Amino acid sequence: MASNLSYKHLLLAGAVTAAMYLYIASNEPRLSADFSAVDGVFKHNTDLDERASFFALAPDDPKFGLTLPSFADLHTQVEEMKAKGQKVKVLYFLRHAEGYHNSAEREIHDKEQWWTVEGIKDKYIDADLNAEGVEQSKLLSRRLGVAAELGLMVDGLITSPLRRAVRTAGIGFNFTEDRTSDMHPRFKELYKKKAVAEELSRETLGKLKCDKRMTSSELAKIFPWVDYSAITEQDELWTESHRETLQEKKERVNQFLQWLWRNEKVSHLDYVVVATHSGWINAALKELKVIPDESKWKPANAMMMGLLVRDSDDTS
Repeated sequence: MASNLSYKHLLLAGAVTAAMYLYIASNEPRLSADFSAVDGVFKHNTDLDERASFFALAPDDPKFGLTLPSFADLHTQVEEMKAKGQKVKVLYFLRHAEGYHNSAEREIHDKEQWWTVEGIKDKYIDADLNAEGVEQSKLLSRRLGVAAELGLMVDGLITSPLRRAVRTAGIGFNFTEDRTSDMHPRFKELYKKKAVAEELSRETLGKLKCDKRMTSSELAKIFPWVDYSAITEQDELWTESHRETLQEKKERVNQFLQWLWRNEKVSHLDYVVVATHSGWINAALKELKVIPDESKWKPANAMMMGLLVRDSDDTS
């Protein structure tokens, strides 16, 4: 209970209550729930240390870690589990491509300098992709095209509201003017509805200006294909005095999963891409018991990784 109160205190410090972000369509929403990744379906190399993995190249893997023979086998397993009453979804966590803040941090190569001087400058607010990031996103787009030919299914796109995550997904799925080729018809369902911006999938909150977002109205103008209706105008979560702890991030991931499983706006989705950030993905893998809490591993820029996730609170 103490950890939940700690996270609620953080949200109150940003003038937002935890209840405002649960959005759970149930009579008695829980403060936490138990979700886990199903073993033997996807496999990812998470052995590199923080810096080596953070600045690595995304794997050229159009199956995004799937170990089953084909996407058709994945779809069959999902349907069989659902037929037994199990509440499962295939989630593809997508880290944004390189932003100009990433290249600045790499060039400084001094963690203290980044955290105390450079990283707190206003020029990094809601940092966008740099030229390298755009190229990485185009490579992602080609990889997604190959994946579609192999049978990849995506019926929903959830994104952090921050520019670098949204633009990466936009280029990857050809929602933006930066697209380089027509996408496979398998993804055309995505074009019939807007992607959903969700605050619960943001990067680690606090202190660094790259993780502070622009106003929702500004972002909605830049990305008209994204639904920002659930996002407050001003950034009420980011503060300059407190950086989210791992436990607070894991609690936020848990709230995101509850929202995804139980909110009527998105609960029907079975194959979901979540465009997000390295810190969030690291916390999500820990919450889902994929990596231990002491792991510093983070995904590479523009890396997409799949997981079959089950609501383990389901007793069926």
